[in-house]
Amino acid sequence: MPDAVAEAMALLGAPATMAIIEVSAPGDPLAAGRALAHASALITEISPECVVVGSNAHGVIGGDTSVEVQPAISVWVAHLPGSHPRGFRLATVPAPHGGLALTGLPDLEERDRLAFLLADPWTLPADDVVAAFARVDGPLPVAGGLVSGGGRRGDSRLLLDGAVFDNGGVGMVLDRAAPIRLIVSQGCRPIGQPMTVTDADGTSIHTLAGRPALEMVRDVVESLDAGDQALAVRGLHVGIARDAGVDGVSASDYVIRGIVGADPATGSVTVGDDVAVGSVVRLHVRDADSAEADLRSVIGLVGDDVPAAGAYLVSCNGRGSAMFTTPDHDASIVRQGLQTDAVGGFFAAGEIGPVGGANHLHGFTAVIVLVDRRRHRDDVDAQRVEVPRIHGDGPAGEIDPSPGLDDLDEEIRRLLDPS
Repeated sequence: MPDAVAEAMALLGAPATMAIIEVSAPGDPLAAGRALAHASALITEISPECVVVGSNAHGVIGGDTSVEVQPAISVWVAHLPGSHPRGFRLATVPAPHGGLALTGLPDLEERDRLAFLLADPWTLPADDVVAAFARVDGPLPVAGGLVSGGGRRGDSRLLLDGAVFDNGGVGMVLDRAAPIRLIVSQGCRPIGQPMTVTDADGTSIHTLAGRPALEMVRDVVESLDAGDQALAVRGLHVGIARDAGVDGVSASDYVIRGIVGADPATGSVTVGDDVAVGSVVRLHVRDADSAEADLRSVIGLVGDDVPAAGAYLVSCNGRGSAMFTTPDHDASIVRQGLQTDAVGGFFAAGEIGPVGGANHLHGFTAVIVLVDRRRHRDDVDAQRVEVPRIHGDGPAGEIDPSPGLDDLDEEIRRLLDPS
C-alpha cells in the first residue's frame, strides 16, 4: 500500500487536490477499512488540503492493471489548480413522520461543476440521493457508483478524509475551476423504431402507439435477424427518453432499463423504471460487441480532441471478465483512446451518471470522469453519436439473462418457434 501511494504521488508531481482510493479485499471488510484509512493518512501527510474518498470494491483499476475479486488497491490522485473540492458524508436517519430522511447533502452553489459519489447499496436509497443533487438551474451532474465490496449489509467500507464508515455515502463536489468532463457509455444498441407510450401506469406499459405493448415487442423481435433474436431472448431492454427534445435516433437519447416481465392476457410489459404516458421508448439489445463499439465511439470523439491528463473509470461488475475476455477491457480502451496511462477506477454494483440532462443510476455501464489538459470548458457531458452494429470478429462474451425475464422470454420463444 505505501508503494501504491508513493507511486501515485510521484507520477502526479504536484500537490494532490483530490484522491480516490479503492480496495479489493474479498471477504475481509475490516482489512479493507484499515487499508483505506492508512492510504488516506499517507496522502494527506503529503498533501494536507487534498480531499480523499474511497471504498471497498469487487475489483479495482489502476494504470495498466485491472483485477477482480483479488486483494488489490487503486490510488488515483489529481492536481486541479484553482479548484477547491468539498467533501461530504451522507447518511439516513428516521424521519419525524416515519420512513427515512437523508442527511449530509452538500449545499450546492452556482459555481459547482459536478459531484462524485460513492454510495452503499444496502443503506442509502441511491435513486433518491442521485435525484437530490438539484439546483434552481437544474441538476448538478453526478458521477460515481454503488460500493461493490460486500455481499451483505455492514460489509461496505466508505472513506472520507481518514474516517471510515460502513453505511451511507461519501463524495466530493468539484467547482467550475476543475477541468472535468463526463462520459457515460450504456453499451446498448437500439433495435426497431422509437415508439410513443400511449397508456402506462408506473412501471407497466400497457400500450405503445395505441397497440398492446407486448404486440409491439413481438413485431420488433420478428423483424430481427437470427443473431439479434437470440440476444433479445437472452435479455431485452427498453430505452426511455428523458428529454422531450431528443429525436430518439441515438442510443444516447435513452436511459436503459431492463424488461422484467410481461402479461400475455393484457399485453402489458413491465420495465425497471416508471414510464410516463407520452414518453418515447425504444427497444435495445446488449452484447459484448455493442458495448465495445459504444465505448470506443465516445472515447474516440473525446480522444481526438486533445490527450487527457487522466481519467477515472467506474465500470459495472457485470462488465469486465463477465462480459469480455479480460477485466482490463474497458480500462485499456480508455487508456488508448484518451492517450493517458493515468487511469484509475473500480468495478461498481451500479453506476451513476447523467443522461438526457438528469442523473441516473445505471447497470452494465461505464462512467468516465475525464480530466482535461485544457483549463476550462463550459460543457460537462461529452458529446456522442449513434454507434452502428459491428460485424465480424469481436470480443467474446455473453450476458446472463436478467432476473424476472421468464414470462417475456417464453412469449418471444413461442413467437419465434410456434412448434
